[in-house]
Amino acid sequence: MRLVAGEGVPDSAWVDTFAVRYDVELRLSRDPASVGAARELVRSTVTGPWLDDVVLVVSELVTNALLHGSGNPVLRLCGGGNRVRVEVQDTNPVLPEIRESGQDGGWGLPMVERLSKEWGASTVPGGKIVWCELVAAG
Repeated sequence: MRLVAGEGVPDSAWVDTFAVRYDVELRLSRDPASVGAARELVRSTVTGPWLDDVVLVVSELVTNALLHGSGNPVLRLCGGGNRVRVEVQDTNPVLPEIRESGQDGGWGLPMVERLSKEWGASTVPGGKIVWCELVAAG
């Protein structure tokens, strides 16, 4: 895990954690337990009124990387203030597509789309990154 935190944080005992800037990366295994590890990273890093939404999109994107991707996924969280960016990278270059929801799935990416201000996917050398950005209301 890589962590950069505290940029711009005032030297005070009354730190507004919602304003803390963070940039974390967690390399996950292909084990289903990785989804729980990803959720725990979110809960220990992200603060603010959107925490549950961030946990939900991270769970979905990591699960998709485990089900449809290849290699060991990498989760990145970057943000602070009123914005967070979530990225999940894997070694499968095939980009995700929203499909019709039904009994066999297809509910996750529409949920990510609803909870995020923006989302997308792009190929990178050695695979792809699926990302979304969430902005706190208010």
